[in-house]
Formats: sequence, C-alpha cells, structure tokens
Amino acid sequence: MSDHHIQLLMLLVQIAGLIFLIWYAIETWRLRKAAQRQAQAALDQVEGTSKPCIMILGELRDGADAILEMNGAVGNIIARPDQGSFIIQNIGNGAALNVRYRFSRPDDNPAQPRNVRFIPNVMPTGRVTLVERIGNYRELHEAIFEYGSINGRKYRSTVQINNRVLTGFHFIEVKN
Repeated sequence: MSDHHIQLLMLLVQIAGLIFLIWYAIETWRLRKAAQRQAQAALDQVEGTSKPCIMILGELRDGADAILEMNGAVGNIIARPDQGSFIIQNIGNGAALNVRYRFSRPDDNPAQPRNVRFIPNVMPTGRVTLVERIGNYRELHEAIFEYGSINGRKYRSTVQINNRVLTGFHFIEVKN
C-alpha cells in the first residue's frame, strides 16, 4: 500500500468520524427537545390540577325578570351581594395569588384604567368581599381580574355585568 492510499484511507476514516459526530449531535439535540416537551407536558398537567379561576359569586335571578329580560339584561344569574358589595370566589383548584382587579365601563379610557385594587390571595373555594359597591355599577360594565398561580403562571378572568346580571365570562392564560 502506498503513502497515497494510506492518506486517502485516513481521510475517509476522518470523514466517516465527522459524519458520525454530526449525526450524534443531531440525535442528542432531538432527544433533548423531546425531553423538554415531556417536561413541559408534565408541568402543564400539574398546572391543570392546581389552576386558579376567579369569578364573581352569583345567585339565581328572579325567573320572571330573567324571562322578561328586565333592564335589558339577558341571563339568569345575578351578582350576590354581601352588605351591598360584590363577592368573588376562586372556582379553581389552586390558590390565586397577587390578585389585581378593576371595574370598567364601556366609555372608560383604556390608557387610564380605573382604580386597580389588590388582594394578596384567594384560596381554592375561598371567597372575598370586594370594596366595590354593587349600586355603583348599575349599567353595563366588566370586572377584570389578573392573578397568578403557585407555579408562576398568569391568568385573567373577565366578567361582563349588566344591572347586576352576569352576562359573560372569559378566562385566559396570560403569556409573559
């Protein structure tokens, strides 16, 4: 075997080694990505079992008022008062932490939100009476609650209210 053949054989071995190294790096990267997806799926499952959800506590509306859509409000659940104030309840399975909320009307300027209030936490199935008086919000408005979970995820609940009647509810996870 000549020197030329030996050098060619060494070059082929080095190229094969380089190809193997590239293949190994790609497979390792794929395995890492798969492990990250599995870890994220596990975190999502844990979060699903401990997710908070804030809602205004309601009670059944008088049947005749609901059928006749009194005051232009459609729905059969009204905000339950506690000495004239709104009550919120955590209907989720996890604690709602650092709850910030505000009430707004359609004519409010979004750049200047009304008073934003704070509640440190609302435990699962826990209730809190707010300082907002139901009588101050007789027309169409919404209550917006933003809060976190024990795992650090952020959520927003929005409740539409028309003359004490709960007319809509939206719940979303807020991406950071």
